Amino acid sequence: MGGRQQQQAGSGIQGGPQATGARPAGGMGRAPSSRERSLLRPVSVDDVVAEDVVTAERDTPIRTAVAKMAERDVGSVVVVEDDRPIGILTDRKIALTLEENPNVADETAEELIDGDLISVDASTSIFDALQLMSDETIRRLPVVDDEGRLRGIVTLDDALVLLASELDKLATTVERQSPRL
Repeated sequence: MGGRQQQQAGSGIQGGPQATGARPAGGMGRAPSSRERSLLRPVSVDDVVAEDVVTAERDTPIRTAVAKMAERDVGSVVVVEDDRPIGILTDRKIALTLEENPNVADETAEELIDGDLISVDASTSIFDALQLMSDETIRRLPVVDDEGRLRGIVTLDDALVLLASELDKLATTVERQSPRL
């Protein structure tokens, strides 16, 4: 059950005069304020990483993992060995396994994780992380340090909340600047 670690350096949002803070072409308009410029900064996984991750060891019974999920109100635990993620156990996986195996609570976390684990480092752009989640049809990515130790987790939900917030700020800026809206 070795984990495939996929680390991608992210580039964030790039290009255009707004990214540099320069005036728009033709001298029209005004220079963006420092607040507006900050909206166009590169956004990395580090901006949304949850560092307080619920974890379990390989031999943790499923019933214990479920209790941890319920106690912390989360839908997954990261299965670790020596502080390095080796898999993710989700509430969905447990529920689907329950149909085939009514005694799933007696299994261990290791028995329910499958496939290669995909992880990223904190510098990965949020867009690269979202693309990776889409490509791999996953909703969670463990975030690891340079030595492969678990640093946190980024979820699809966290990324979408961040992006929605940034889009709301941009929409407010456009609304303030457009007399017809």
